[in-house]
Amino acid sequence: MPGVHYTKNGVRNMKRRDTEIPVLREAFPDLTIMSCHDEYLLHTIFDVDGLLVGYGNIAPELLIKLLKAGQAHDYDAARAVHDQLLPVTKTVYHRGSHMEGTVALKEALVARDALETASVRSPLMPLADGAHEEIAAAVVFLSTQLEDGNTG
Repeated sequence: MPGVHYTKNGVRNMKRRDTEIPVLREAFPDLTIMSCHDEYLLHTIFDVDGLLVGYGNIAPELLIKLLKAGQAHDYDAARAVHDQLLPVTKTVYHRGSHMEGTVALKEALVARDALETASVRSPLMPLADGAHEEIAAAVVFLSTQLEDGNTG
């Protein structure tokens, strides 16, 4: 379509994604493809031009490194960043549904002092008891690593 320069791929179905991305690349070689698979960053980082993810608000420093590693096709570097992010990924994005991940993202932003409250409105629901503490602990651990200069 005239005027379309970017597409965001977030189908959360790797079979579909692995089929669609090569087709898009072949048909539209100048199209910029952005991944929004917060929970599957390692799996999607090698064939995209950028990220459009809420995760970027939690750990932008590491997502920049991950994107550069993916664009360089440096699996070892990408895997190292992925592993560093994994505790946060598990607590925020490896939940029962993508909708829960949206709420958990707000909890992570509270833990990073980017939001004052993680309140949500319908149809989103607050997370189960204990989730706040679990997410906060993972974010604090990651923040401590970043402060110590341990960025993969």
